[in-house]
Amino acid sequence: MIFAVFKTMWLRLWRDKGAFALAFILPGFIFAVFAAIFANASGGNLDLRVALGVTTDLAETQSFSKYIRDSDLISVSFDQAWEEDDVRNRVRLGQEDVGIILFGPVSNPTAPSIRIIQDPSREVAATVLKGQMRQMLMSHAGVENAGGFETVSALGQKDAPVLKDPTVTYYIGATAILFLLFSAMQGAAISIDERQNGISDRLMVGPYGAFGMLSGKFVFLTIVGSLQAAIICAVAYIFFDVPILAHLGALSLACFGAAVLASGLALLLASLCKTQTQMNTLSTFAVLLLSAVGGSMVPRFMMPGWLQQLGAFTPNFWSIEAFYGILARGQSVVDLLWVWVVLFGGGFLCLGLAALLSHKLMRV
Repeated sequence: MIFAVFKTMWLRLWRDKGAFALAFILPGFIFAVFAAIFANASGGNLDLRVALGVTTDLAETQSFSKYIRDSDLISVSFDQAWEEDDVRNRVRLGQEDVGIILFGPVSNPTAPSIRIIQDPSREVAATVLKGQMRQMLMSHAGVENAGGFETVSALGQKDAPVLKDPTVTYYIGATAILFLLFSAMQGAAISIDERQNGISDRLMVGPYGAFGMLSGKFVFLTIVGSLQAAIICAVAYIFFDVPILAHLGALSLACFGAAVLASGLALLLASLCKTQTQMNTLSTFAVLLLSAVGGSMVPRFMMPGWLQQLGAFTPNFWSIEAFYGILARGQSVVDLLWVWVVLFGGGFLCLGLAALLSHKLMRV
């Protein structure tokens, strides 16, 4: 009996080549991604993007500025005309992970001469940068400038909201898109059953065919996803004092946009799978992979540079940008125009592709 059950399940997996490949190939791939992330972070060799500004004409400080720009430890963006507000804004808007302002004689360890501008959600980036700066000071000036650092928040502008714990706002978008993807994948899987049971063939006789059929699912999944994201915002408001009500309109758009993209991706993935086994396996790995690379599990600045670049192609990245931009950076709906283009445009594009693929599959 035991052997018969085992044999039946093994043959089912063996005959489903797609599920077989997903079951034995993707685990190694997922491991490689997580290993790359945590090996990079635990080693302290974060690939930080740093904005550098120099507000003094002292020769020794100008020389140290050039030394920083030539260093292989960090990736530096620099403009001679940048003032402190310029560097602060680049960090606030997420263009850089952390900022440096050189404003005094770096060879004097008794007086502050270096200001670190940090995003509160990336405090570890500022800590790592301080260690790297001390190494460079020792190498360049022979001085361990232990008392020469100041640290200020990049969210100190008058238009940025005051938050009890700014790091909480990062995880609103990160958590919302993670669970929206899982929920949408589960809801979209019903399309495979309908296709196998012939229900889709009967629905195809309608005036809109596959597009009409999937649009109904898309609307349902989007509404459910929007409510799930709204619940996360409500918890943040009630238990973590995040000023949700002050940004209710923009946050409603963010909840809706994240749900649109998650629903479109889920329906597209369901249209690519032939069996429930394939869908269950692929959707789980897809959500885990997108969430890991996109920053839902580990902040992207802790990843190697190549993974940070890949993260911009995930729905998690854009969802985090929407919620964090509104709540922590003080950005308006207009400031986040490209975020809305990706969230809504990407979701409807995926819906269109899913309808096209489903129409072809059901006509075969």
